[in-house]
Amino acid sequence: MNLSNQSTVKTTVATVPIRNIWLLLLYASDLYQTLGEQQRVQLENNPEDLIKLVAKLYCQAVDKRLMRSLSCGYQQHTQVLNRVRGKIDMLVTARQQLLEKGRIQCHFDNLTIDTPKNRYIHAAAHALLLQLQDKMLIRQCQKIITRFTALKIGQSTHYDYLTDYFDQSGKQDKTLLTLCRLIFNLAIPTELAGIHQVEQVKKTDHWLRRLFEKAVAGFCRANLNSNDWKISTGKRLYWQQQQASSGIKNFLPNMQTDLIIEHRSCNHRLIIDTKCTNILKPSRFSEKTFSSNHIYQLYAYLKSQENTTDSASLNVSGMLLYPTIDSEVREQVFIQGHHLSFNTIDLSLDTALIRNNLLTLLSKCAC
Repeated sequence: MNLSNQSTVKTTVATVPIRNIWLLLLYASDLYQTLGEQQRVQLENNPEDLIKLVAKLYCQAVDKRLMRSLSCGYQQHTQVLNRVRGKIDMLVTARQQLLEKGRIQCHFDNLTIDTPKNRYIHAAAHALLLQLQDKMLIRQCQKIITRFTALKIGQSTHYDYLTDYFDQSGKQDKTLLTLCRLIFNLAIPTELAGIHQVEQVKKTDHWLRRLFEKAVAGFCRANLNSNDWKISTGKRLYWQQQQASSGIKNFLPNMQTDLIIEHRSCNHRLIIDTKCTNILKPSRFSEKTFSSNHIYQLYAYLKSQENTTDSASLNVSGMLLYPTIDSEVREQVFIQGHHLSFNTIDLSLDTALIRNNLLTLLSKCAC
């Protein structure tokens, strides 16, 4: 089974097997970082079991939350009352001559458990039902749905984490919300009609590139010892400037890397830039060639950061990494003292081979 359907344009993402999409989702998830090595390997070999593990953790977390009582929030209401509550809507009150009837229209906040966060948690149980086959887990999800329905809590497949940034209960629910987000990600491959509607993410190559980037970063964090390796994602790089005019900062383009891993004892740094296009393209002079723009971008990351006060910047390599189907490229070259490599990860392979290929590529940064 793959992600393609009648309305899907045949792109890279449309040809990736579902089990390997799930594998990337596993690597990209916060949950993957918390698993033990044995459990990680077991899930990597059987990514279909991921939904069962997530469901178990979700049901346990929701049960604990219900025992402590759900968090509350304020919801704005507008209502015609016979007493003042909150703010008076003077315009509507005067226009409808409510005062003559002993009434006024007010805007006020009402304390409720029907919050966006609780609706998001509720909707996750419905999304799980579409994925599960285990009867016991299905019953547990149905019980959760019954509880939330009895409490008159709606459903929402979207949740803005910034709205609860200062909410203490939001920090307590961080693990549960992380599980909910993973549940909705895992629901992406389901394209069969069901009794509940869940908005489907557009499965584009841009979506795959973002997932692939996060998956590689998550894989590094979980499989590389933090005592030996330093890992940075989304790091901004700045141009080393001299004699700059006052307005130059407004026009210089930004540089932001996908992933930087650094071996502490070797003092060796590797900048990885992930793409989601064909690694080889036709050009004016050759039928197949690497993308000039991709090479220039990686070269800029390497050369612009050279600094004698930062020895690792002088011992830095660059890697362009592409997800592919049924093809493999492993090429390398030294350009002006920096090692550049051009590599692919074949997402049509068995999950164990994908894991081994990633570990092999990362080993190039070791001593």
